[in-house]
Amino acid sequence: MTGSLSAKVLDLEESATLRLTQRARTMREAGIDIVALTAGEPDFATPAHVKEAARRAIDGDFTHYTANQGTPELIAAVIEKFRSENGLHYAPAEVLVSTGAKQSLFNALTAMLNPGDEVVIPAPYWVSYPAIVRLAGGVPVIVPPSDGFRLDAGGIRTALTQRTRALIINTPCNPTGTVCTEGELGAIASLALEAGITVVSDEIYETMVFDGRVHASIGALPGMLPHVVTVNGVSKSYAMTGWRIGFMGGPEPVIALAARVQGQVTNNANSIAQKATVAALQGPRAPIEAMRDEFQRRRDFVARRFASGGVPQPAPEGAMFFLIDCARWIGRSARGRALSTAADIVEHLLEHHHVALVPGEAFGAPHHMRMSFAAPMEELDRGVERILRGLGELE
Repeated sequence: MTGSLSAKVLDLEESATLRLTQRARTMREAGIDIVALTAGEPDFATPAHVKEAARRAIDGDFTHYTANQGTPELIAAVIEKFRSENGLHYAPAEVLVSTGAKQSLFNALTAMLNPGDEVVIPAPYWVSYPAIVRLAGGVPVIVPPSDGFRLDAGGIRTALTQRTRALIINTPCNPTGTVCTEGELGAIASLALEAGITVVSDEIYETMVFDGRVHASIGALPGMLPHVVTVNGVSKSYAMTGWRIGFMGGPEPVIALAARVQGQVTNNANSIAQKATVAALQGPRAPIEAMRDEFQRRRDFVARRFASGGVPQPAPEGAMFFLIDCARWIGRSARGRALSTAADIVEHLLEHHHVALVPGEAFGAPHHMRMSFAAPMEELDRGVERILRGLGELE
């Protein structure tokens, strides 16, 4: 070919989650019995009333462009969701519907950042945060993990500079399952107000909180609404990952520029999926609660299996992942190969024990590996058995 390629994109790493998920899929297609515990995707059907709303939209020929921002009906439903469930009060001009929460994050950060602006990201973090910041022209500044993977205002403070424009937080957290307390969020809020930075709060796993915990939105704290962009969607809560609908609320200047970005990249989100999302947000909460209860049952089962196998793991407070500490096995050898990183151990488990995980390096958590428990109980049982067998080979 002639011409140049983008250095910015060449420097990007492929999403480790997508890469390992695809590799597991390829091995399955080749006839290998793989237990894939990589993707953060609920393995439930989209609720029936949501699918019916989509069918009605198709039959009614609701198949053309909508307003770039989202349909007025969906904007109203999102506003009511934020008000009633999160204590966030937005006007229509402060809400934008996008093609998934990932695009919401990209739109917001592209609207906020100039070249060289810094965005603070506490580790462990979702794999795409640093890449999205770089694509938006910013510089990701990683805060090392704190004890227990809690959100630590003190550690975040040390990362702030005159170039800091934003802080990304994620509660419940992918990959740790940590759910921020109101006290932790209050400390972050005070710090953000003092430093004059915007908090980008990714709350996509908000309904997956266990043991009676309650999700809290930092934007609902006193004085914080003008300083927070809250990102959410229906992918996780309603098992609608493939429908690709995310949304965010935030200060009108940010939302207006984010909409301008979207208008040049994709225009409106899928029209039929928007109709389905209205049905999801306005419909019964029983499907959400049933999924949450099942995820908690699975979490407890996996925790018991690891403990009985001599590899106890802390039970995540929310989301759908175990972040497994594999430090004690790093540096061991198996089948003639030295395993010097968590990625090496993940490779060993996939190649020789046919269970797919994601290495912690991708999340800013070296010496760890992430296991999704978004799988049927039988698959989880087989998967944990293979993990224990593979790690046992390293003892």
